[in-house]
Amino acid sequence: MDAVTQNIVALVAVYALIGVTLALCILYSKRHPDKSIRKIIHIMIGNFVFVWWMFTDPWIMEIFFIIPFAVLILYSVIKEKNSTVVDRAVKEGSRTGLLFYVISIGILVALLFGHFAAASAGILAMTYGDCMGSVIGKRWGKHRTINGKSLEGSLAVFVFSAAAAFAVLTFYSFLIAGGYYSGDVTGIIPIWAMCIIAGAVSAVLELLVPGDFDNLAVPLGTAATLCLLGL
Repeated sequence: MDAVTQNIVALVAVYALIGVTLALCILYSKRHPDKSIRKIIHIMIGNFVFVWWMFTDPWIMEIFFIIPFAVLILYSVIKEKNSTVVDRAVKEGSRTGLLFYVISIGILVALLFGHFAAASAGILAMTYGDCMGSVIGKRWGKHRTINGKSLEGSLAVFVFSAAAAFAVLTFYSFLIAGGYYSGDVTGIIPIWAMCIIAGAVSAVLELLVPGDFDNLAVPLGTAATLCLLGL
């Protein structure tokens, strides 16, 4: 497959993921109009990490994925009407939350393009780890710690971030074995140890960083940690 075709396939896959995400949000909104759709967007969009290795240059992702997504979020922040699922997701929480979400992805695309395994684990720590920590903490959190967080929520961040890191490294190992990807997922310590450390770093950052800034700290800090470990 030549580079142009490969990038087109990757863009189609990313846009298909966005389409599925919006469809799920619309369907969920109709069935549960009083429930939040914010976490659905957070988690679903993060799954682009299983596609972005197909892009040949970071600017393609920035121009055709990150920037349009950021503009859409900014437009939803400043507009008054709540007419789309993105508008609703923005209004459900802090106005900066989704924006930091997009910014962190943009930074990782720009700085760690090629270090897909490390960057992907960082992004999934924000999407699956942070989101599931919030959901579980709000529903079952009984032992409060700091910044309004709970021990149960922090443990969920650790578990889901570590599991996400393991899923990412396993996925990229499969791509390497099949000859689809020429990168490397070996570090200075075993994979299982890197996953545990990634989960721990994610949980600590989510606990200590206040407000929506965890959408910057968790993915960037987790990815940087894995890079230091050799990914």
